[in-house]
Amino acid sequence: MFRRGRLLALLALLLVALGISLGACTGADEPAAPAPSPSPTEAPAAPTPAPSPSPTPALRGTPGCRQPLPADLKAGETVSRTLQSAGRTRTYLVYLPPSAGPAAEPMPLVLNFHGLGSTGAQQHVYGGWVPIAQREGFVVASPNGVQNSWLIAAGLDDIQFVRDLVAALGNELCLDPGRIYATGMSNGGFMSTTLACQAQDLIAAIAPVSGESAPGPGCGGRPVPLVLFHGTDDAVVPYQAGTINAGAVSGTPFPGVAAVLGEWAKHNGCSDAPPVETRIAADVVKVEYQGCRAPVVHYRVEGGGHTWPGAVPVPRLGATTTSISASDIAWEFFKANPRTP
Repeated sequence: MFRRGRLLALLALLLVALGISLGACTGADEPAAPAPSPSPTEAPAAPTPAPSPSPTPALRGTPGCRQPLPADLKAGETVSRTLQSAGRTRTYLVYLPPSAGPAAEPMPLVLNFHGLGSTGAQQHVYGGWVPIAQREGFVVASPNGVQNSWLIAAGLDDIQFVRDLVAALGNELCLDPGRIYATGMSNGGFMSTTLACQAQDLIAAIAPVSGESAPGPGCGGRPVPLVLFHGTDDAVVPYQAGTINAGAVSGTPFPGVAAVLGEWAKHNGCSDAPPVETRIAADVVKVEYQGCRAPVVHYRVEGGGHTWPGAVPVPRLGATTTSISASDIAWEFFKANPRTP
């Protein structure tokens, strides 16, 4: 009995020693925790359960984030498409960056509106947005206005058309609803500022060029970031108060760029302090309003005509500055000003 009891005791000590040596093994990347002193009355500690994996965050973005690209769209290319809106067939061009696809992060969308008498195809080239979109990974849509115009043709709702266009693209592409921006030339600039008032739930920020309207009585209450480009020698939409000189809208009064900016400064909650002016080139002055809830910025092109800064010259419309690129500046402005809930 004595030998048997002694044998059992030795076996118990061996098991305890073995248990301590196994418990002392820890991961190589973490410091070993001190082993607790064994107690003859305590049961061995239960192993710590592995942490549960964190749930995968819900994919943000539009419904198009969950499906492959449509057959007619290819990453890195521009395609002409049609859309039914209010019983009418509308057309537009859309460019997808090389990064577009089912696995893409939700992408920004830039709506690029042509001027009066122009087309989406012409503006698609003239605005110079495609090379920037290729580099930065966003979508560019250049729609066609009915009768080559915006907000002029009778019986049309161009604002609803834009809503339909954005919804259709969002159903097919992975877009970020908080980063939908509007820009445009001349009549397309007026379209951009109108969207900023009448589609504030859709548009994050705007960048009109050589054409802009003030926020009117029907404008929503949300401040909308605005960067505006206009030449002082513009003979179509005058820099000072006067009348517009463009086809069917010739003779329409225009209050002048300073008056339009002043109204946007009020709408965006800027202070009464005078705007700060900074000369950034021999022919360009940057004008920034102060204390705003949403920024109001203007690039005044001295001697500039009815043209897009940094674009291909159009001599019949006046001088085109090469000191700045409106599209490059506008994109940096857009990136800094997404729409927040």
